[in-house]
Amino acid sequence: MGKLKLECCKCGNIMETLPQGAQDIIIDEETGEVLYYNGPEHGYLTADCVVCEKCREKKVT
Repeated sequence: MGKLKLECCKCGNIMETLPQGAQDIIIDEETGEVLYYNGPEHGYLTADCVVCEKCREKKVT
């Protein structure tokens, strides 16, 4: 399986896998967009704005 190479929309960090929280994926029924859960601070975001674990931890602590 190939690596993803997603870029964190907060800090620019390159991610090779989805962050733990982003593994919850839904489809917005109104827009058809794929949304990833990025934790309680960020909620559901579009695929063009996935937040890395480091940025998620900064908000929590």
